[in-house]
Amino acid sequence: MAVIALAFTNFAQFGSLDTTFNAGTGANSTVITTSIQSDDKVIIGGDFDLYNGTVQNRIARLNVDGTLDSSFDPGSGASDNVFTISIQSDGKIIIGGYFTSYNGTARDRIARLNVDGTLDATFNPGTGANGGVVTTSIQSDGKIIIGGEFTSYNGTARDHIARLNVDGTLDSTFDPGTGTDGNVVYATSIQSDGQLIIGGNFTTYNGTARNNIARLNVDGTLDSSFDPGTGANDIVRTTSIQSDGQLIIGGDFNLYNGTARNRIARLNVDGTLDSSFDPGTGANSLVLTTSIQSDDKIIIGGQFTAYNGAARNKIARLNADGTLDATFNPGTGANADVSTTSIQSDGQLIIGGAFTTYNGTARNRIARLQSITTGINDLNSADGHIKLFPNPTRGALTLQADGLSGTVVGVYNSTGELIIRQNIVSGNSLVLDLSDQASGLYIIEVDQGSYFNRFKVSKQ
Repeated sequence: MAVIALAFTNFAQFGSLDTTFNAGTGANSTVITTSIQSDDKVIIGGDFDLYNGTVQNRIARLNVDGTLDSSFDPGSGASDNVFTISIQSDGKIIIGGYFTSYNGTARDRIARLNVDGTLDATFNPGTGANGGVVTTSIQSDGKIIIGGEFTSYNGTARDHIARLNVDGTLDSTFDPGTGTDGNVVYATSIQSDGQLIIGGNFTTYNGTARNNIARLNVDGTLDSSFDPGTGANDIVRTTSIQSDGQLIIGGDFNLYNGTARNRIARLNVDGTLDSSFDPGTGANSLVLTTSIQSDDKIIIGGQFTAYNGAARNKIARLNADGTLDATFNPGTGANADVSTTSIQSDGQLIIGGAFTTYNGTARNRIARLQSITTGINDLNSADGHIKLFPNPTRGALTLQADGLSGTVVGVYNSTGELIIRQNIVSGNSLVLDLSDQASGLYIIEVDQGSYFNRFKVSKQ
């Protein structure tokens, strides 16, 4: 039997602040957009001009620990807000926003940066967009989708949506006709087949009724097989595509095709509402950003303070069926808008926005949260390294594995609260006593340093 040292110190809970990511004084104004490089460094854009006291005009790159990456030098940066960042496969960076110059060179609302933050002069948009670019997406062939408030690109009419060649010129083979009739396209997502989802504030696309959501063919024409009916009754601000092709949308709306859906919904691949995704009363204010984890759980951020009646300040995680994931517990959450979320390769969550605290700790407009759920195994699971039994249990739960010496085991209840933490000094088995705990779902976290996993268990 293992020799156990009990400790009930604070252990990382889903949704808790990752204190190893330390931005110092952070950004001095809103972080509007974030994007993660392949090395997990973080590109941030917004309306700030300082990061931890260093001048950074609206664009910066952070090291994995949250410190400013001084090897990324934008010079005088962007002349106005950066709203969107997309990273190419070669590491170059597409930025869009309301700026008209970058480091003193004219670039109207769209530019490409080299990996060191300098302007890429080979990407030449001419006179660029005549209004804000607020969303960008990069196709598998390197062509670039842009959406926003503009009505022309380099002098050619393009109402709120366009596609660019890899050199920044307009791709005339993508022809949206009259495009959208509204004020702005806020969100673009590219499907695996190359078709394009757009969300925003519009009621038609090239003369055909489409309320705030549409799907386009690869040539820019409307895909009539994607039929949202009356669609969303207010702005769609964010779109994310699941691994199965279904679509998560968030925004200002409270109806989708006549069915109540408060600011969050999931659509089938044909544009109809997926009724199996049930958010209840949903979010009580705007959803501004969505990100999908590898296990299909959904991160949402925005202006809300509750989700389906439960307190959630500006950040929450949903289960795949739309219910609130209570194991992700942000405490008091963010004290102002969360406008952007990005997931790192290890599953940790970057959030940016207008906030200055997270769960009572000072964090100026950028933070990283503990959100790893990869490796959580189903009931009655045994992965060949760790075994937990019996599962379900009525009290005693046995964990077995070779070489448990130095292992840390944490037990979390359904609200994400740490209820047991045990350090194993020696041995290859451990008995966890859940007899005094309420019936329900628990998560067992096993950290052996080089090996890390989480398991679901049920207490009857």
